Amino acid sequence: MLNFTVRAAPGRGQAHETFGSSAPCAEDAGCRGWAARLSRLLAAALLTAVVAPPAALAQAPGEDWTYVRKDAFKHYACRTKESDGDYTVRTATFDNGKQDAVDQGIGAYTAIARGSDKNVVTHRTSAAWSGHYVRTTLRNTRLTDHLWMQGAYYGPSDPWSDGLAVKKLVRCDPR
Repeated sequence: MLNFTVRAAPGRGQAHETFGSSAPCAEDAGCRGWAARLSRLLAAALLTAVVAPPAALAQAPGEDWTYVRKDAFKHYACRTKESDGDYTVRTATFDNGKQDAVDQGIGAYTAIARGSDKNVVTHRTSAAWSGHYVRTTLRNTRLTDHLWMQGAYYGPSDPWSDGLAVKKLVRCDPR
């Protein structure tokens, strides 16, 4: 068992007590109170150290997702091939521990550009957070299109030049 000594603060007298299996204050209510408080404090410290914080969840929402980029949030996407030959891009934005942003209604903006960064053919904005993620779906995309994702805290972006090609996204439904 753990033994430790509590000493009076300087100028407060010479009293001290030892806690543990041979504690002389086992019958003293004051000592038991300190021991109980210390026990709760140690349990809380242990629980904090063992339980992973939400930020540790910062991973793709499933196995088959591509990491796209990071701003205040972390953005992931994948694609599925539809029967007409086009693709559907599914996106997931992780809150990255930014609960204050979630509470303020900030979400994610996603867009698909075709041919040039100025030709946005579809876009979505969502702040429907669930399980630390906000998701969007962008339909009728092509492998040559480019995906842009960002936190929707400053509105739709100006035309960009660093979107990710849809063909680089992993398949959500690997075959």
